[in-house]
Formats: sequence, structure tokens, C-alpha cells
Amino acid sequence: MPRRRQRFADLERQFRESGGTAAPGSRLAGYIDFKKGINTIEVTKKLTSAQRKRYGFAILPFGVTPEDSTPTRYAAAITAYSNTGRIALNVTNSKAGYETIDGSTEQSENFYPALLRVFVKSSDTKTNPISGITKKKYSRTPGSSFSFPFGRTLTTVTDSKTGATESTIDKVDAEDVRKSLSNFVKTQPNVTSVSYEPEVFRIGKQDLVSPSA
Repeated sequence: MPRRRQRFADLERQFRESGGTAAPGSRLAGYIDFKKGINTIEVTKKLTSAQRKRYGFAILPFGVTPEDSTPTRYAAAITAYSNTGRIALNVTNSKAGYETIDGSTEQSENFYPALLRVFVKSSDTKTNPISGITKKKYSRTPGSSFSFPFGRTLTTVTDSKTGATESTIDKVDAEDVRKSLSNFVKTQPNVTSVSYEPEVFRIGKQDLVSPSA
């Protein structure tokens, strides 16, 4: 089951508030036609089958406390296209908390890793295409969008009393890594947008039993 995302949140809100009606020719009217299947999205940048191929890395989730010195890692998917983009931005395996998947890696269908979504412009010349959803012109900056997962990364901390340093993983949270990665990615050439999608653990389907009498 994919992670739920609301791509057109503002238009969906307007749709609910209007009771499903809109002035002819408006952006909302175009969106309603899209929901009815009249308007369709035209994909202008189609990925090849090689670019769509899914791979994965073993990461440490933020929602599970590392239990010992060799905590359980979870498999996190990434497409070949996004992995190429990640590497081009100099986000190394260590920065993203990646290790190679092996037999000890947990492969859970109910785990959705934290994601960093990045847009890299290819030109400063904006275009004004017509939206397949609203049938209205909009301003678009040419470029590429991709996303990559990340997990806990190892951090060295210093004991305030003894001055001793130690490497720890259990004290690292999602916000720590998100800030670090976001700040780093923003320093890379032509990056104009960096957003974040939090980690999710969904409850899997459970076997049903009858209530006790």
C-alpha cells in the first residue's frame, strides 16, 4: 500500500467547501473535470524502465529505538533515477544513513521511510504550460524533481562531565538528520526547493478473531 499523499490539497479543500460545484472556466471547474476523468495529466518527462527500477538501502528508522550495537535496519526503496540525483548532489551513503541490504535487513511492507524531496532547476527561463488538471496556464521552472529516503546517522557526542567522546545512534532523531541533510543539499548548485515527508509505520492487516462470550 503506497503512502497517502494529497497532491492537490488546496483544490480538494475548495471542492469540499463548494459542495462539488464551480464557476464554468475556473480552476476549480477544471479540477472537478479531472476528478470525473474528463481532464487528464499529460506526463511530459517520462522515465525509462531503467530509471524507474527500484533498489534499496538498509537504514535505521527513527520510530524504532536501536536495541544494541547492531540494531535492526529496515529496507528503504529508491529508484535508479532518484539515486542518481542523490549522488549528483553529493549526498553520500553515510550522510543518508545507508548500508547495503543483507539477510538481517527487515523488509516491511508497512514501513515508509522519511524522505527528502529536491528540485534542481535546469534553466532560469520559466515556461507557461497549460495544466492538464485546471486547463489554466501556470509558471514552471524547468528542472528535475526526485526524492530519497534517509535514516538515523551516527553522531559523536561529548560527555559534559568527563569530556569523553562516544559514538551514539539512539540520541539522533528525524529533525536532526532532516536539518543536516536539508542544509547540505541547499548548498548544492541549482537546488531551488527542498521539502520533507516524515517517516510512517502503518499497522499491518491483523487476523480477526471472534469476541469472547
